[in-house]
Formats: sequence, C-alpha cells, structure tokens
Amino acid sequence: MRLKTRVLIIVAASLAALLIMGSMGLYAMRASMLQERRAQIAQLLDFAESQLRYFHGLETSGKISRGEAQARAKEAIGAQRQGKDNYFFIRSLTDDYFVLHPIASRMGKPDDGGRLPDGRTVVQAYREGLAASKDNKTFFELNTLRPGAQEGKRFPKLNGAIKFEPWGWMVGIGFYLDDIDARFWKQSIALILLGSILILALGALIFRMRTVILRQLGGEPHDAAESIKRIANGDLNVDIPLRKNDTDSLMASLKVMQMKLKNITSSIQENTSTLSEQINTFDAIAKDYAQTKSDEAFAALLKSVKKLGRTADILGKSISRFKL
Repeated sequence: MRLKTRVLIIVAASLAALLIMGSMGLYAMRASMLQERRAQIAQLLDFAESQLRYFHGLETSGKISRGEAQARAKEAIGAQRQGKDNYFFIRSLTDDYFVLHPIASRMGKPDDGGRLPDGRTVVQAYREGLAASKDNKTFFELNTLRPGAQEGKRFPKLNGAIKFEPWGWMVGIGFYLDDIDARFWKQSIALILLGSILILALGALIFRMRTVILRQLGGEPHDAAESIKRIANGDLNVDIPLRKNDTDSLMASLKVMQMKLKNITSSIQENTSTLSEQINTFDAIAKDYAQTKSDEAFAALLKSVKKLGRTADILGKSISRFKL
C-alpha cells in the first residue's frame, strides 16, 4: 500500500472518529437537555398534585365545599403560568372539555387537542399514557401551534400530565423544545467548525510528515523495499528512479551502492576471467618447461607466475572491498 493511500486512510479514519464522537456527544447533550426539561415538568406536576390534594383535603374535612375547593385549586394552579407559552391546563378525565385553560376561547366546547401522527387525538394519548403509567405521570412530544408565531407553523413541544381521580381531572403542562433544538444546532455548528479546523490541521501535519518521509526515502517505502530486496537477491540491474537533484535520500544512497556493487562485481568478473586465462597459459608453459627444461621455458614460467601474482593481488583487493 502506497504511503499516500495510508495517509488518506489515517485522515479519513480521524474524520470518521471525530464525527462519531461528536455525534454521540451531541446526542447525549440533547438527551440530557430533554431529561432536564422532563424533570422540570415532573416537578411542576408534583406541585400541581400537591395543590389538588391540599384543597381536596379541605373539602373532605368539611371546611369548604367541593365547588369552592375546585375554584381555589384552579386559581392556585392557574397562577403558576410562566410567560405566555408555559402554563397549566386542566381537562376532564371523561370528556374533551377543558376545566382550566388560559385561552378563554378554548373553554366550554369540545377540544380534543388535534391529532397526532399515529392517528390518536392528544386527549386519547393523555388518557392511554396515564392508564399505563406506574407513577401517575405521562409524557409525550407533539408538534403544536404557538401563540404569536407564524400562522400554521408548528413547534415541537414536550407535554406532561397527571390524573386526579377524586375530581376526575387531568392536569398538564408543556414546554416548547425549539430552544433545545436551537442550542443543539448551535453546538453542532460549533463542533463542525472546530472539527474542520482540527481535521485540516491534522491533515496538514500528516501530509507534511509524508513529504518529509518521502524526501528522506526518495520514493515510496514499497519501492525502496522492493529495490533493496532485488539487489539483495543479486539483481544489480534494477531501475532505481531518483527525483531531480536528489543526492542524500535513501534511494540516492541505494543508487550509489548499486553502482559501487556493479563496479566491484565487474572488476571481480574481469580479474577472474583474466586469472583463468593466465592459469591456462601457466599450465601450458609449465608443461613445456617440464618437457624441455630449457632456460627460455623457465623464464617464461617465471614471467607467467608474476602475472598470476599481480592478477591475484588485484582480485584480492577487489574482494577486500566487501567488509565481512
């Protein structure tokens, strides 16, 4: 695998890891904010239930009538409105009428709250959730209209409700979630920008390291390893490409080594061939001297021995260039 490919894999893996960790972090952050909002609604519902029990206690003790107890309970709960968007409402458990709602026009007539994507009405979702609840609370998200917002535009909202069976009431409150979504996307954009900067910095650093490594090697690591392997196996004719003006890289040193090995082996081969010829000549002269015992043959024999000595010395020097 080429170094460039490996670098790209490292950058891609880093990007994927950053995206995964960032996504998990953002998801956890949004889940935490939703849980905080849910806990806030649960706390308010506990407050409403305590108010209902208090006024119901006054009724059962005979201190006030049911009508007065319910009126005072509605007044106490209705006064807890937080801004124009966050308010308590009270519905009947048996029909679709509001017992308490800050918008007067929604009182005194059937109001099922509209339909959810699954086909149920909001009132049905409340009743089914409360029927299945173990702690007398139910929560669900819906998209609903918002007072003062663009007509027809819906916003995500988390609603919660409890039931108070002594009076047949269902008390609920909800909070819009667009602020959570806004914070989520703000953090997402910040993470994307930060991640982009980090990835660019990491990419620049890795590519810089790649350039330095390639400059030191003089080529791809795979090419250098393959050239070294072929030279080690005796192939001195391997082509070793060099970049322009490359004199100090590994590939450049390998090229010099290849040239020196070629020179040494060529010298050894030439001297070996010469030595072989001189041995043959010496053998012929020695046979002639053995037969003739003449002074001329003896002189030729001595001359042949000197040539053998010189050639052997040169061959020895060539071989001695290999340091074992």
